[in-house]
Amino acid sequence: MISRVKRNEMQGARVLILSGDFQGQQGVCLGEAARRGLWAISPDDSDEILSLAFEKDFGLLVDLSGNPEFN
Repeated sequence: MISRVKRNEMQGARVLILSGDFQGQQGVCLGEAARRGLWAISPDDSDEILSLAFEKDFGLLVDLSGNPEFN
């Protein structure tokens, strides 16, 4: 839920894209998009910036090999 994730913590977060042309690819969250409820996502290996809905169009990646406090 977005209420559990602080907005300032989303910027720079690694994500997995769940829908659209980049489905299944990883990317990074650049912050909130201009349209309310959407986030600017840049897929890895692409110059595109997508406007996606959290949990519907993308999810946060968790690095299980690292310190859980940083996830």
